[in-house]
Amino acid sequence: MAGSSEPETVGYSTGGLRLERGRTLGIQVGALAVFVLVWWAGALVTPQNLLPRPPAVLDVLVADVASGRVFELIWQSLRHYVPGLLVGSAFGMAVGILVGWSRTAELSVGTVAGILRPVPPLAWIPFAIIWFGLNDRGAAFIIAIVAFWINYYNAESGVKGVDDQLLEVGQSLGTKSDLGLIRRVVLPSAMPELFTGFRTAAGQAWMVMVAAELLGVPGIGKHLWDAANFLQMQVVIAYMLVIGILFLISDRLIKLVEARTLAWR
Repeated sequence: MAGSSEPETVGYSTGGLRLERGRTLGIQVGALAVFVLVWWAGALVTPQNLLPRPPAVLDVLVADVASGRVFELIWQSLRHYVPGLLVGSAFGMAVGILVGWSRTAELSVGTVAGILRPVPPLAWIPFAIIWFGLNDRGAAFIIAIVAFWINYYNAESGVKGVDDQLLEVGQSLGTKSDLGLIRRVVLPSAMPELFTGFRTAAGQAWMVMVAAELLGVPGIGKHLWDAANFLQMQVVIAYMLVIGILFLISDRLIKLVEARTLAWR
C-alpha cells in the first residue's frame, strides 16, 4: 500500500545514513591505527632519541594535560594566532574584493601585490622585530601576512567568477551602485571562495605560528623548538600532535559556520 511504503523508505534512508557514517568512522579509526602501528614499528628499530615510541609521547601529553601546561601553551599561542588570522584575513578579503571588482585597482594595487607576493613570510621577521618587538604583536604580524595573501587571492578569484547575468539581474532590480552590487550580489556569490580562503589560511597559520615563535614569543612553537634543542623528541612529537588536533578543531568549526552560512545554497 502507498501509505505503508513511506516509513520503509524513511527507515531505509536513515539506516543507510548510519551505515555510511559508521563506515566513515571505521576508515578514519583504521587509518589512525595503521599510522600508530607503523610509527611504533619504526621506533622499535630506531634510537629513542631520534624516534620515541608512542607510549613515551603519550606520557608527555598526559603529564602536561594533568599539570595544565598544555593549556597554558595553547593560550599563549592563541594570543597571536587568532588576531593574526582575523586581521590578515579581513584585510586580504577586502583588498581581494576591491581588486577583483575594479579594473583600476587591479592595475594599481594588483601590480604592487604581484611584486610583494613572492616574498616569503619569514623574510618579514626582521621587520616584525623592529616594528613590534619580541612579543605577541610581532608573531601576529607574521601570521597576518600569510592569512592576507591566501584570502586576497581567493577573494579576487571569487569576485571575478561571479556570473555577469547575476549582476544584470541585480541592476534590473534597482541596485545601481557598486557598493550595493557587491553587498547584494557579489558577496553571496563569492562566499564559498571566501570560506575556502579562510579555511586554508587558518591551516597555514598554524604552521607559520611555529616559525613565528622562533622570535622568542612564548607558545607551542617555542616550547617545541626548545625541546628539539635538548633532543627531547617525545616532547616535540607530542606538541606536533597538539598542533594537529588544534587544526582539526579549528577546521571543523569553520566548516560548521560555513554550512550554516551557506545553508541557503
